[in-house]
Amino acid sequence: MNKTNVLYRNLVILLVSMLFINLAIGFYKSFSKIKNFSSSSISFRIQDKSVLNYFTNKSTVDYISEAEEMIDIFEKYNFSVDSFLNDKSSSLIIFSSWPKDFLKINSVKKRKNLFINTILPIIFIENRKILEDRKRILDWWNQSDGESFSREFWPGWLFELSEKYNYSESSLGNLLIRVDIVPLSLALSQAAIESGWGTSRYLNEGNAIFGQYTYDKKNGIKPRERRENQKFFVKKFANLSESVGSYLKNINTHKAYEELRQERRKLRMNGEDLLGSKLANYLENYSERDMEYVKDIKELMETNNFMKFDKVRSLMN
Repeated sequence: MNKTNVLYRNLVILLVSMLFINLAIGFYKSFSKIKNFSSSSISFRIQDKSVLNYFTNKSTVDYISEAEEMIDIFEKYNFSVDSFLNDKSSSLIIFSSWPKDFLKINSVKKRKNLFINTILPIIFIENRKILEDRKRILDWWNQSDGESFSREFWPGWLFELSEKYNYSESSLGNLLIRVDIVPLSLALSQAAIESGWGTSRYLNEGNAIFGQYTYDKKNGIKPRERRENQKFFVKKFANLSESVGSYLKNINTHKAYEELRQERRKLRMNGEDLLGSKLANYLENYSERDMEYVKDIKELMETNNFMKFDKVRSLMN
C-alpha cells in the first residue's frame, strides 16, 4: 500500500513538472515572438491630409513588418502620387521605419514607387508643421499691428518657438526667414540621393534618410569608409518623421544654408512659388562634391518630374 502511494505521488510530481516545463517553453516562445516582432515591426498611422493641425488630429495606428505589406496598405487606402496631387484621397500613410526586406523587391520601378509613396507624405506633414509655426507667428504679429517687441515682451510660446529654430534676435521678420518650408521636390530629391533610393545602410539601420552627421557615438552609426582621423558618425533617428524633421531644421537654421533662406525669402516677397529647382542652387555646402552635387539634385528632380510636387496647394500658403 505504501509503495502504491509513493508511486502515485511520484507520478503526480512528474506530471506537474512536465506541465510547468511546457508552460515555461510556451512563455519563452511567446516572448521570443514578441521580441522578434517588436524589433522588425513597422508602425503606421493614417493621417487626414485635409486637417491643418496635425498635433491634435487623432489617427489610427497599426503594425506590419514587410515591404509588400506597405505596398498593400497604400493600395488599401488608395494612396498614390496621382491621388496626392489631385486630392482624390485625403489619407496620408505615415510609416515609422524602413522595411528590412526592401531590396527583396525585384522591380526597380516598384522600389522607387514605394520609396516615393513612403517619404513624400512624411515630408508633406513635417512641412505643414512648419507652416503652422509660421502662421502662428504671422497671426500674433498682425494682432500687434506689426509692431516690434523686445524678446522679453514675447509670449512664452513665441520665445520657445524662436529657440526651436535657434534664433536669438528680436526681429520677427528675420525669424520668419527661418520658419518656412523646403519644397517637396527638393527634399524628395535629396532623400533619394542621400539614401540611394532607400538602399542605404544608414536608412535601414537608423532611419537616417539624409545622411546628417553627428559626433555623438551613442546616437550615430560609424561609416565603414571613415578615415582614421575623422570622428563623425551618421546620426540615427527613432523614426522616419524625426529624420525628416531634423533635415528641415538643418536647412532652416544652419549657417551653411543662409543664402538658400534669403533666396526663399525673395521668392516669398515677390509672390512667387517656392521651387526646388531654384533653391537647389544654394545647396553646394551640403556635400563635399559642391556644385556637382547641386547638378545631380537638379537632374534627378527633372528626370523624375518632381517639380510637380511644388504646386501642391496645401503648401502654397
